[in-house]
Amino acid sequence: MNNTIPAGIAADAALAQQNMTLSVIKQNAEQGEAIAEILEDATRSAPAHGSRGANVNLLA
Repeated sequence: MNNTIPAGIAADAALAQQNMTLSVIKQNAEQGEAIAEILEDATRSAPAHGSRGANVNLLA
């Protein structure tokens, strides 16, 4: 018995897998952007120079 699947079904399966992979990549990028925004907000809310916490390393 032949265990191969029709080309159309294989192509659909490959597209579905590609779409899932792209979705995961997009989600990871969005999470990275959210973390960057949180860090940026935290550095902007640091106390002004001359007060406690003035030695915030923005490059950390």
